[in-house]
Amino acid sequence: MNFSNFGFKRYVNETLDDIGFVEATSIQEKVIPLIKKHQNVVALAHTGTGKTHSFLLPIINNLDINIPFEKRRVQALIIAPTRELAKQIYDNIRDFQKRESKITASLFIGGEDINKSIENLEKTQPMIVVGTPTRIKELYEQNHLKLTTTDYVVIDECDMIFDLGFIEDVDFMLSKVKKDAVISLFSATIHETLRPFIKRYLKQSIFIDDSKNEPSNKNIKHVLIDTKNRELDENLGKVVDSINPFLCLIFVNHKEDVSKIIHILRNHGIQNIGELHGDLQPRTRMNMLKKIKNNEFKFVVATDVAARGVDIKGISHVISIDLPTDLSYYIHRAGRTGRSKFQGISYVLLNVKNQSKIEDLTKKGISFEAQRLIEGNLVQIKKGAARTQKRNQQNLDVESQQVISKYKKQSVKPGYKQKRKRELEKIQQKRKRAHIKESIKKIKKEKYMKRREEIFGD
Repeated sequence: MNFSNFGFKRYVNETLDDIGFVEATSIQEKVIPLIKKHQNVVALAHTGTGKTHSFLLPIINNLDINIPFEKRRVQALIIAPTRELAKQIYDNIRDFQKRESKITASLFIGGEDINKSIENLEKTQPMIVVGTPTRIKELYEQNHLKLTTTDYVVIDECDMIFDLGFIEDVDFMLSKVKKDAVISLFSATIHETLRPFIKRYLKQSIFIDDSKNEPSNKNIKHVLIDTKNRELDENLGKVVDSINPFLCLIFVNHKEDVSKIIHILRNHGIQNIGELHGDLQPRTRMNMLKKIKNNEFKFVVATDVAARGVDIKGISHVISIDLPTDLSYYIHRAGRTGRSKFQGISYVLLNVKNQSKIEDLTKKGISFEAQRLIEGNLVQIKKGAARTQKRNQQNLDVESQQVISKYKKQSVKPGYKQKRKRELEKIQQKRKRAHIKESIKKIKKEKYMKRREEIFGD
């Protein structure tokens, strides 16, 4: 659907032309008309599907921008779980201010000077408030920010807000806005414990499940790399050597693992490495994000919480060292690449810890291509290829017979028996080592090998 068909005001359409938006995404096509007509919405949608503009466009279009300066009030409240995501939403609003200067918006996040925020609020209330739960609540409790006039509320990445323990702050703020405020909730998943919250504030809401569209993103190739139980240092080094990314995000599950991966990369000769995780100070995180967006790094090591929802252009590759417990986060990881019309690759290192999660992702519609590192290159593995290799190992007895036959055909020479014996012993030793190695794998990693058989065919 073309954006021109939504009936937006002139300055909205002009801004869309400025930023190159022509066709609406699936979530935008479903959500925009509802919010524009003052309808509550609960939407399941992953990052990268265009959900930010699905709520920004109707809200900005419906703003009363002709209110006198002294009577300006908060008309929209947008709550985000992280500072980076809040700033990103705020930056998107600024695109529209270039075309319509009457639009006012303020960003309230931790790490910023709260006294400056208070000083600005004493002059006038912004039409749009964007921020993190704790800072918004703090400004309200100090009687600086007025929320009782709010017409629209957006709770972005609500599942993440719940995971970070901010749901009580959001609950508090929703109790202060207008009773007939239009409330929109966006989430990758709906936790069971969120249902009472939704029932309380989103009565008569329309439920939209657009999450199923993310795994089918044809711009993203999902690749499963057979690590063969090698050490992480060796595997990661070979993987980064085999790719030539414009920008590669390497995801870890815990912030403590960031320094470990950076150490591995530096030992491998990569010195200029970015990082995004919860231990960074607010100002450092903002500066780091700015450097990443300015293409100062080729590799960035990140945790899910720090990188989720952040729109960084030019990410060509994503590598997951381990898979997250909540597999919806993998969808977010992969969704960092393959955006707009660009192609992207999401790599997962297959190991014992993530084999069952691979099965779950496959059931969710993720189709993995199996690859293996061969002579420093990532090569697609066909199911029959590995099976042939295993069959050859099992036919070593035939090889022994060939050696015997070879010496039978030769003329009898002094010492031929000893030479034949040595060749046969080498073959037997080779078979014995292979058998022992295979037995250990079966004992220690029976389930792992079963999954590998399904994926790689060996």
